[in-house]
Amino acid sequence: MEEFLKYWEAGARASHPIDGNVLYDKYKSALVDLETSRLKTCKLLVPANNGKVWHPEFDPDQIEQVVALSNEINEKKETLRSITQAITDFVTLVGGPSLQLLEDKFSTARRNLAMYNIKAKNATSLATNQNRHMSPTEIQDLPNVLTANAALAEARLSLEAEMADLLGRLEKARQILEKAR
Repeated sequence: MEEFLKYWEAGARASHPIDGNVLYDKYKSALVDLETSRLKTCKLLVPANNGKVWHPEFDPDQIEQVVALSNEINEKKETLRSITQAITDFVTLVGGPSLQLLEDKFSTARRNLAMYNIKAKNATSLATNQNRHMSPTEIQDLPNVLTANAALAEARLSLEAEMADLLGRLEKARQILEKAR
């Protein structure tokens, strides 16, 4: 939570205008609203004397307002708790204060998968150019082509699972942000 607040207070808005700052703005607004309601209680205090010392107490003529203000404060506390929970869920899901972290990981995984795909195609193409007398099936059985295709298959298994996880987490994080709007 602290990392999230510091990140958005430090001016990350310019680089990520539609990111977690939605939650940050809601959080700051809820804090201001709660503090405003708490300050209203001071207006309802009057000095009282219990015979020994003066002390503040609520004006007995304004008990209905005190009760209404108490309910208002409780509602604002609940709103703040809800926003705090959304921020905690967001940070836990994303692993940081911004979607950029997950988006970068997804881009890297996609780029790595594309690299393995290109390597496999290049190995097949090179083998075809060097062995024009061989059939496509025979070319696929060459050691260089087999190695490149095995590396592609292995990368596909791990990277596609990772990409699916990252996409799912991105979608959930975006839902949290959308809900906060």
